[in-house]
Amino acid sequence: MATLVRGKFVLTQSERYGPDGVLEDGAVYVSGRDVVEVGRYRDLKAVYPTATVIGSPRFWVIPGLVVAHQHGTGLTGFQLGGLDECLELARLTARPQPRVDAYLNTLYACLGMIESGITTCIHFNGGRSPADYEPEVRERIRAYDEAGIRVSFGLDVRNRNHLVYGDEEFLRGLPAPLREKAAARAAQPRTLAPEDYFRLVKDLSASMKDEPRMKLFLTPNGPQWSTEDLLRAIKRESDDRDLGVQMQVLETRYQRSYFARAYGKTAVQWLDDLEFLGPRVSLAYGVWLSRDDMAIVARRGVAVVHKPSSGLRLRSGIAPLPLLYEAGVRLAIGLDAAGLNDDRDMFQEMRLCANLQRVPGMARRLVPLPEIFRMATVNGAQVLGWGAEAGTLEPGKRADLVLLDMRAASHPYLAPKHNPIDTLIYRGRASSVDTVMVDGEILYQGKRHLRLPAKSIIDQLTRKLTPPSEAPDPLSGELLPHVVRYYAAWDEASLVPFHSVNSVE
Repeated sequence: MATLVRGKFVLTQSERYGPDGVLEDGAVYVSGRDVVEVGRYRDLKAVYPTATVIGSPRFWVIPGLVVAHQHGTGLTGFQLGGLDECLELARLTARPQPRVDAYLNTLYACLGMIESGITTCIHFNGGRSPADYEPEVRERIRAYDEAGIRVSFGLDVRNRNHLVYGDEEFLRGLPAPLREKAAARAAQPRTLAPEDYFRLVKDLSASMKDEPRMKLFLTPNGPQWSTEDLLRAIKRESDDRDLGVQMQVLETRYQRSYFARAYGKTAVQWLDDLEFLGPRVSLAYGVWLSRDDMAIVARRGVAVVHKPSSGLRLRSGIAPLPLLYEAGVRLAIGLDAAGLNDDRDMFQEMRLCANLQRVPGMARRLVPLPEIFRMATVNGAQVLGWGAEAGTLEPGKRADLVLLDMRAASHPYLAPKHNPIDTLIYRGRASSVDTVMVDGEILYQGKRHLRLPAKSIIDQLTRKLTPPSEAPDPLSGELLPHVVRYYAAWDEASLVPFHSVNSVE
């Protein structure tokens, strides 16, 4: 099928169409699954008079948005009964939650992403128990295959520190009766054992090899949860099978303190000493990177995925985005489990990226808005291994694009001289998404899903929710004050904040 996708502006993200890649009164000619030509609408209409036209001057055309870190959870933690809490305490303070069907929950997540203009994502898997791990992974992969969006599916693994950062030290400090129960809990992993993990990696990498919209990623949960031997094995597997790697690194100050206490170095220095870092690797969060860490990350070609909503919600902090940019670090954007509004609005996440870096004073340099848009498109596609196929609108790329109805953004007036990219970040909303195309296939048009039966998915998801137990976990309640006490000494480390809001003295 041949299609002309028309808009008042086409934000190509390709420098062949000018410094910001913006075409006015433009169009994208799509044949099959490919972008064949991009140019002025009147010119392309003359060359391809029989092509089906979608869009009009009230629409803007942008590349599909890319979420470079998220967990593929359709129902958010808050919807299931949870409240935001520091990462180190989250499992201990969690209320009993209903059991959610993995397949339907992932399909529901895909519905939300498509409605928000997201065409490519990573699924950073979250294992709950070794017994459920592989069946749930296969169900989630089936959901992405049916949804039709582009995904880099990440297999998570952890093999140490299941209670705190430094389980052995923590257990030694507990009273004897509690120590035995806590030790039994610490011995219960949430993911597959390494030998079973790499068996699954081998199996899935073979089955995904020829999938046009799916790749396999290796996603060890974080260096504080991974032994040296495990990370070396992941590095070998990445090199041998050409698989991307993503890890959650330095999300919290306690993770930084753990490496200083346990190894006398930063987590990034520790990873670099293992020769783990390289261009295939991306680090989610990076909130507590030092300047030396940033230099190492930039030198090794490692990307950092910025997640401002998650950092605020979990009290993790605000990543020093301008410093990362100045250091030459590749940057992308992620949503974690949900954004600031408990949704998947990447437009708001871009706006949050732009505004959280705006510390008081005139001396600080800022990441330009066009670069933040690149983080959500071009850079994200490169980080997730789709740079040759997605992220820009230009000949030779796959047709991953979004039509935005921008009437609300310009009503009742919008200065005509604004750069359209600036307008998109200042005033864009997920609610503006009208049409979504992936690989040349229209998945969503006129705010209606064409591939997925949205109502049926939501109805089934609701019916299959297993009610939670009414009783909270008693061991978690017993451990909570000891965990708080364990980390309390780590709070005494001196801080040199990147972000300053005001002064109380």
